Amino acid sequence: MNFKRLFAMTLAGTALCASLTGCVSTETPGSGSGDSDSSGSADGSYTIGYCNGADSDVFMVARKDAFIAAIDGTGIDAQFSDANQDSAKQLSDADTFIARKVDCLMLVPNDSEAIVPAVEAANSANIPVICLGIKAASGNSIFVGSENYDAGHMQGEYMAANLPDGAKVLYLAGTSGMDHSTARRQGFLDALEEAGRSDIEILADLDGNYEMAKAMQITEDWIQKFPEFDAIVAANDQMALGAVGALKGANRLEGVAVSGVDGLDEAYQAIANGEMVQTILQDAPGQAGMAYEVVQKLQNGEETDSEYLVPFVSVTAENLSDYYAG
Repeated sequence: MNFKRLFAMTLAGTALCASLTGCVSTETPGSGSGDSDSSGSADGSYTIGYCNGADSDVFMVARKDAFIAAIDGTGIDAQFSDANQDSAKQLSDADTFIARKVDCLMLVPNDSEAIVPAVEAANSANIPVICLGIKAASGNSIFVGSENYDAGHMQGEYMAANLPDGAKVLYLAGTSGMDHSTARRQGFLDALEEAGRSDIEILADLDGNYEMAKAMQITEDWIQKFPEFDAIVAANDQMALGAVGALKGANRLEGVAVSGVDGLDEAYQAIANGEMVQTILQDAPGQAGMAYEVVQKLQNGEETDSEYLVPFVSVTAENLSDYYAG
């Protein structure tokens, strides 16, 4: 495992499997890879235990649906669980899949540190692990996703280039302590510093927990507290859309640049409407498609890299038509 790769694919998300049920098609035998036994089940099928972080998260569901579409007709038996943002439940879900002796454990971690026991348990059981979207802090796993630091950096680059002198910014963070939240925030701050925009003032920085309702509540409070601000930068689109809702409700949206991350259709529409200025596309189909590519390598006993990166893309009014038909 010695190379980094960049890869992006476009797949349509279709069917959805219920929690802890399988999508079974024709037989797909495989062979072992490295120290992990990924040769498939006794009946010839290849089983994947997919531990989703939260089915309430729009992006995570889009990526899961895209993965289901990618494996449709391949004979892979994918079994799904929903941790509902609960790290303890996610460990229990992983233990269930390990006990079932799945051929591959696919994790969408709620937290990079909290998921480590699941990775290590799978390592001990010689089950290969793919971490999708968020890296595990330790243990042996293959990362498929995007560099979260880059998403924040792209937001910072946009704001540095477009905000007026002395601009005042409000930042909606994800969840404190989570690696991806920290990385996106740091990327944003670093981009401002690198651009020499020390004049930009961060008025407030609060956790919105990636939730629209929470972000709306925080923004409503900010509207009361701060008579003037020029931008709201959010660590995901759900929070950005929540901020837009609060600003519209208070008739304060005009002149406020709102940025988010994920590339949701709702964010694209908000850009088209002039309600947001930017979203950072996190390619759900691309990540899902790459995850399937890695699964194929494991099935075929091929060497795998330690990580497979799908780049973020900054989407603004200037290039919106390349990603959204409206």
